Order: sequence, then structure tokens, then C-alpha cells
Amino acid sequence: MCHTVKAVIFDQDGLMFDTERLAVQAWNQVGKKYGIHAEVGFFDYLKGGNRANTIAVMKAAYGEDFPCEAFLKEKREYSYRQIEREGVPVKKGLKELLVYLKGHGCKTAVATASSESWTQRNVKEAGIDGLFDRYVYGEMVTHAKPDPEIFLLASKMLGEKPGECMVLEDSFNGLEAALAGGFLAVMVPDLSFPGPELKKRLTAECGSLLEVIDLFEQGFFRFG
Repeated sequence: MCHTVKAVIFDQDGLMFDTERLAVQAWNQVGKKYGIHAEVGFFDYLKGGNRANTIAVMKAAYGEDFPCEAFLKEKREYSYRQIEREGVPVKKGLKELLVYLKGHGCKTAVATASSESWTQRNVKEAGIDGLFDRYVYGEMVTHAKPDPEIFLLASKMLGEKPGECMVLEDSFNGLEAALAGGFLAVMVPDLSFPGPELKKRLTAECGSLLEVIDLFEQGFFRFG
């Protein structure tokens, strides 16, 4: 089966940039001060969610009196310092895929739960800010992933139907949002890997963003 694609919507953290690992590192480094530690699986509940969801998960895990705002502020500052020192960690194939898509007239967007400031800082440092047609940030929607609102807004801004938009995601929440919205859901795993039931529901799974190009070249996807 060949799927027609008129636009590609990118998640950000863990998909475009290797910032999920940085988030885990920041969480546990700052967490030493607060007496907490989180295993990688804990972050499956946070990925793609908004700040309210993060705080709800934290209170459930660490107690109602845990100083969530102070902790998140310190975690954010740790991440910024790391990127200042080492640069934004770009995922393999990101720029190549974007150049390929734009070369074929395909529309592109970022749909991320992260803030405008975090996102623009990353795309500008990576030199890819001019390769996206639209941006949708977490503060622009009411409901976080797994609700499809953010992807539906992105497709509306791009002027394309969900069924002709590919969503590239690494998180379970993001994929559930894409599936709920009727998008072509393609997983590029980062820290989490799909089980057999999720695999059946995906349009495709790729080992890296470079493999998305391969699927176009092989005729699994075609440009509309």
C-alpha cells in the first residue's frame, strides 16, 4: 500500500533532538538535591504532556507537598547549561530529511509540548529554522498529547487533511495522539520502543530519520 503525504509534522524532544536523554540526566542530577530518582520508564508518563500533566505525575509519585515548580526550574536551568556547553544534540538524519522533504515540495511543521523559547533556541542553533513552514507549541493548545489537538492544529495551519499528514514521533503519548487524529503515525524510537499491539497500529516504524527517506524512495510513501 502506498500512502500519499502532503505534509510532515515533527515532534521535537527525542525525535529531532536527543534532548530526552538530557531531560533524564537533568532530572536525576537535580533530583539528588531533592532526594528523588527516576528510571527511564517513568518518563513515558511525561513525554508529550504539558506542564500541568508533569506536575500531576510528580505529585502522584513524590507527594502533594513536593516543590514541583522549584524542581522544574532547576532542571530547566541544568538543561540550558548543558546545551550552552555542548550544543543542541541533533538526531541522525534530521537535516537530511528536512532538505529532502522541502526538495519535493512537502510542507513541514513542528508540533511540540515544549515552549516557543526552547524550540526556537534549538532549531536556530541547529540551523534548520528555515526548513519548517509552521510551529505549534504547547502553550498554543488546551489539551496535551495523547489528545490529538496539537496535531490537528498543525494540520489546519498547514492547510492539509490529517490523513495526508505524516506525524513523526518517538513517544507513546505522541503516537496515540497521532492515531486518534487520523494521521499517518510513524515512530522513530528513542528511549521507548513499541510493543506488538502498538506496532500493528502504526503506519511505519523507522530506526532513524534517514529511514523515512528510504520509505519514500521505496514507494511506501509518495508525495501528494
